[in-house]
Amino acid sequence: MRKVLFYTLFAVMFIGFTGVGSANEFWAKWPAGKAKGPMPPCGVNVIALGGDDILQATVDIYCGVNPGNYKSYIHPKAYATYKVKGGKYPEGMLGVLVFKKIDAVFTTEIKNGKPIYDVLQISTGKSIAASDAGHPLNPKTCEKCHASFEGVCKGYACGNRF
Repeated sequence: MRKVLFYTLFAVMFIGFTGVGSANEFWAKWPAGKAKGPMPPCGVNVIALGGDDILQATVDIYCGVNPGNYKSYIHPKAYATYKVKGGKYPEGMLGVLVFKKIDAVFTTEIKNGKPIYDVLQISTGKSIAASDAGHPLNPKTCEKCHASFEGVCKGYACGNRF
């Protein structure tokens, strides 16, 4: 009986351990976007290092939450538009920016032709978006930045690194 209990407990723990986050990582099989790398610390002038205006704004906004490395993924049905820097994406999920260090993923979804931004906790799949105005994890912060860089943000996907 002890062996059965031990192996059952081991199997449950193994399945639980290997499944943590995986069901919530809906982007895992999507093509990678071009945006990836470490988030520089507060105060770094990335423009002097070859970065662009939107990367500088991103550093200035998110350095306070110290998000660590990031990687982007683009939904397969939106990838062709993304590759040609298109402006009109299909309805549904567009892409994500994953920050594993802080257990967060920034999402952009298109509904009725407009972007819907959110911040999800990777481990639970639930929204952890902040409600405080100006907070780095408030979707309005995403919206404001994306709207401010029209030349760089094409159809709600941003960056000169396409």
